[in-house]
Amino acid sequence: MKKVSSLRNKTLYQLKNYLIEYGLEVVGHFKSDNNDKALLGVSTVILIGPSEPLFWKIFCKSIEYLDGKENPLDRWSKRVITKISKKIDGKAFFPFGEHVWPFYSWAIKCVDINSSPVKLLVHNKKGLFISFRGALGIPDIIENEKIENSCVNCHKPCLTACPVNALNENEYDVAKCKSHITSHSGQECQSGCIVRKSCPIGSDLRLPEQSNFHMKSFVKDLV
Repeated sequence: MKKVSSLRNKTLYQLKNYLIEYGLEVVGHFKSDNNDKALLGVSTVILIGPSEPLFWKIFCKSIEYLDGKENPLDRWSKRVITKISKKIDGKAFFPFGEHVWPFYSWAIKCVDINSSPVKLLVHNKKGLFISFRGALGIPDIIENEKIENSCVNCHKPCLTACPVNALNENEYDVAKCKSHITSHSGQECQSGCIVRKSCPIGSDLRLPEQSNFHMKSFVKDLV
């Protein structure tokens, strides 16, 4: 196994170029502790997310987005990230499908990502709009560098942003959240979660069209 101290080794330089073609980027990484047999041969897990706002325009031109079938974003993500994994001899992992990998606990292991005051993941550059389309496992060891948690000196507007208090420091009432979003008074939430948008970091990166897409997917199973 080759040990590197940053994301500048050959494999990851190539990976960055492959990802940007699809509007994706590395949003975090962590070293595998070798206790998980499913990660056998993997020394570093690299989390992949949208490079916004570039990502949305690229995805909207894809076959999956235009074919009218179910789960276009998941299908696109699986196709693209699996293809990239083969180019770098890596392993692809996804937060959806038959085997849902533990992306939340993986993310917490990354220095760029922490748990926010409302327990949503928060990224040092993307704020509460951090999201994952998949992950890649590689044999190289990549050391993490210490980064200060972005919430430390924040006035934490996320704690009081939800108009119906469905999301706070104590709980996330999913039913109340969905009920409000689909009501007349919840129209503002339909263009993006107000709690996520309250974060002073990264809230200007995601396009309203993309947020609307995600919110529709979120509430479609409301009974």
